[in-house]
Amino acid sequence: MSDDWLAALEFTDHFILTPGPISKEMRNSLQTYFSEHEIAELCIGVALFHGFSKMLIALGREPEEMETTIVPTPHLPESSTVESVYVTNDFSHLFTYLPDMESRWAVLEESLLSLNALPEKVLSLSKHRMSQVLGVAHAASAPVGTYTDDEQFIRSVSENFVFDIRSISSSTRERIIESYGSQGLLQLMFGMALYDGIFRMEALSIA
Repeated sequence: MSDDWLAALEFTDHFILTPGPISKEMRNSLQTYFSEHEIAELCIGVALFHGFSKMLIALGREPEEMETTIVPTPHLPESSTVESVYVTNDFSHLFTYLPDMESRWAVLEESLLSLNALPEKVLSLSKHRMSQVLGVAHAASAPVGTYTDDEQFIRSVSENFVFDIRSISSSTRERIIESYGSQGLLQLMFGMALYDGIFRMEALSIA
């Protein structure tokens, strides 16, 4: 296997298994073989593939004949609380080298929000919890007020989507459908797939 492939695979392993900043050595290795545009393409490609692959697993749609590899489950970051009162939902800095992708991301997120199957608070709650467990709580604001049992359940599902995808079982899906309907389940899974990817990109500190 060529050195550029090895560098890309090493980065992919880090992206999936160790969400957080990449080392100086890994960044130098990527820059040796790839342009900034190509690194950005690699980031968004892995982010979307990883997120939507997990969505299929969470929906119970993983092909039965597909071989699977069980990898160690990462732990939640020790620091997963908001450290700044500054909150932003602007991801434009992640698309500096892919300006066309920024508009496509906006379309994806607008499509997600337009489904209107979930209460806005529930989707926002899921988004914020995922930002917390991926160590980028500054990237999403928390809904105000107290949370119902159903909303607390969504927080735990969002956490499991990040770190323990196979714990999202048929009973998990049934409870979500009971509370929010089948369209609510699909909107939640679509949202978690998107935000798992974009928050992992944010955590890289690579832009």
